[in-house]
Amino acid sequence: MIVLKILLYLLLAIFGIILLLFILPVRAEASFIGGRFRYKVGFWLLNIMDSEGGGLLERLKKRRRSKAPEPEDDDDDWAMPEDSVPSGTYDDEAKETSVSGDDVQFTAEDTAPAEDIPSAESVSESPAEPVREEKEPHKKRRKKEKPPREPRTLGEKVEFLMDLWRAADRPALKVLKGFHFYDLYIDFIPANEDAYKCAVNYGRISGLVYNLLGFMSALFTVRLQTVDINAGFGLKESRWDAAVKLRFRLGTMVIAGVWFLITYIFRYFIPEMMQQMKLKKTAARQK
Repeated sequence: MIVLKILLYLLLAIFGIILLLFILPVRAEASFIGGRFRYKVGFWLLNIMDSEGGGLLERLKKRRRSKAPEPEDDDDDWAMPEDSVPSGTYDDEAKETSVSGDDVQFTAEDTAPAEDIPSAESVSESPAEPVREEKEPHKKRRKKEKPPREPRTLGEKVEFLMDLWRAADRPALKVLKGFHFYDLYIDFIPANEDAYKCAVNYGRISGLVYNLLGFMSALFTVRLQTVDINAGFGLKESRWDAAVKLRFRLGTMVIAGVWFLITYIFRYFIPEMMQQMKLKKTAARQK
């Protein structure tokens, strides 16, 4: 019972951690102010990485560097000194250790005739042992092979893709709306000494920025802080200051995935299967 309780507590703890991962948001910040780019990525209150060299990833990198062993110096201390090398050569030693013919003694085992060793012909002429035929196991009943499915036509493939698109329409929009862009700050001053060119640049940039914000508002959740675009007539340097923050929950993707599966199964998959079964029954009755 104690082991079961421990396992139950472990499962509950794992489930709680996974639930927190899905509920707590992932945060990101990016800014370009004064010609300097800054960023920060975190999970809830935990800083993962930032442009200042801080965060959890940077700490892990530092620990790995500190634990990594230092490379050893390639010293030749282990090499044998020249004074310790013997003066004699291997040929001289071989000559000194050579054995003369008088000292060689043979035993009875070495001088015995090799009569017991069978020759190759006797081995080949010996009758081969009969091979025992293994009894085959009882053959299992073969299952009836299902007829191969006919390949889908181009129209059926297009219809299948259209069903997937219809089922994933709302869930995909749910995922996109889960990206919350907030505290959006824009302060642009397109400058030019020529008044005509400055006015043209101001019109182009204003149209581009406001159309982009409208497109983002249709897909994502956008909350503006300041959007200011002015024409810098007579100025030499332009200003392009912008900043934005992002928040997203992983649980939104899980909810959207379950929504997509339920929509596809009950709206398209099951009705198609029922229709195919009806067509098979009608075809069997006509036969």
